[in-house]
Amino acid sequence: MELALSAANYLSPIADALYYLNNTKVHPVWFPFALAPTLHAARVSIIFQANVRQRGASGAPLSWGTHIAGFLLMSWGGGLLSHFMLGLPPPMLYSFGPALNYVSVNLIVMLILTILPDLLYPPVLDTILWPLDALLRTNAVVSTLGLLSSHKVHPEYQNSPLTHLIIGAIVSSGGGLTVATMSAWTPNWALSTPPVLRAGAGWAGTLDVWGGSLVALIYSSTTNHPAFAPLHTYTTLILSSPLLSVTRKPHADADFPPLTSLGAASLSAAVLGILFAARTIKTHWLISSQSGGTTVRAVHSKVPQTLTPHKVGHLGAVKRAKKKTS
Repeated sequence: MELALSAANYLSPIADALYYLNNTKVHPVWFPFALAPTLHAARVSIIFQANVRQRGASGAPLSWGTHIAGFLLMSWGGGLLSHFMLGLPPPMLYSFGPALNYVSVNLIVMLILTILPDLLYPPVLDTILWPLDALLRTNAVVSTLGLLSSHKVHPEYQNSPLTHLIIGAIVSSGGGLTVATMSAWTPNWALSTPPVLRAGAGWAGTLDVWGGSLVALIYSSTTNHPAFAPLHTYTTLILSSPLLSVTRKPHADADFPPLTSLGAASLSAAVLGILFAARTIKTHWLISSQSGGTTVRAVHSKVPQTLTPHKVGHLGAVKRAKKKTS
């Protein structure tokens, strides 16, 4: 029990953040939408427009219809696919609320980035916002897993651990993979190989997929969902073994009680946050080059389409550092 209490103390700030995101409205009258979907809309809008700027700098601009459709597909792709899989109606297809929330936030973000285009700098934004990304991604996965308790969902889905893992992957990566596969941030959409199946994707390029499954695994197993009963049994036996329980009673299921829904979500968000932080560092701030058997680490960032003076100076410094090591 002391193990669970200790974990709960460490995870309480994350639990408070998740509770705040889901139970606080932007404004009770003028914008009565919860912070979680509103911030998700803003974050997706930033990522979508970064890809539009990167891919469409030398081509024709996107029409309003193409932009809004691509943005909504990226925002709702995971939710639509997961609801269709479970045989449940997606809220965005029977309520005006999600459309009003997401489209209005997207337009506001577009206006801000049009006035202040230098704000759209992915290395800095990703570095600052990775904790928020982990919270929002975990919240989406956990909320969708809650739908498995509906009597309308097939029992085969409810009692299958594989279904939990698939739902986690779909919710976490469905929207991003859909727009990337369809090139939905370009004027002319076209099907291509999903990015996670392309050569060189690596752990960072596929994190959105397996990270969502990992969140589902942690959440469903630590809340003692019946689908993960065998895993809980074996885990309890291992943790209760004499080797791992020198200072504990080696045989009490009560020593490893199930976490609450909020506690399990907090633990999942903490693990996913660590992975997101590692990906951000790997993607934006570290490069390695082999020269004379020595690995050199240098600050790295993706080259923006429009270089400002300080970015040009930064890029030149990196190039000079690479020349010295060669």
